[in-house]
Amino acid sequence: MANKVTVFANGKARQVSAEQTVAEMVRDLKLTPAAVLVERNGRALLRQEWEKERVEHGDRLEFVKVVAGG
Repeated sequence: MANKVTVFANGKARQVSAEQTVAEMVRDLKLTPAAVLVERNGRALLRQEWEKERVEHGDRLEFVKVVAGG
């Protein structure tokens, strides 16, 4: 069994695999990648960074859904 770490996703504590990437979290949360922005510990991440950014204990992640309209 993989080690678990605690991260905060939109302010809620979550237990996730220590090997999990930001991209995997987006998929696990069933978010549409093209319609979400991710901020990790106060820094906005580029989509191309999601696959290589592994979450760490205590990370604070914000997942913001982008809504278009007029």
